[in-house]
Amino acid sequence: MVQVKEAVQKAKQYLPEIFESAAGRELNLEGVELTNDSKFWTVTFSYTPPHERYAGRDYKTVKLRAEDGEFFGARDGLTYSETA
Repeated sequence: MVQVKEAVQKAKQYLPEIFESAAGRELNLEGVELTNDSKFWTVTFSYTPPHERYAGRDYKTVKLRAEDGEFFGARDGLTYSETA
């Protein structure tokens, strides 16, 4: 099983590959959580968007398999539902 620090690093590597707007941005870790069934890590980052279309930050959540840290999914926002 992938430990929390490794899950964060892997998610940080995947994020700009999936969301181009995150490339070259300073990422702030907003949260990391192991699902109740211990099958997935969800890791949430925020960053200032490349062109400020509003005063705020973009939030992206990456979902990784806890077993091996492989990418499972990603979404725009703060949370990832247990059923996704």
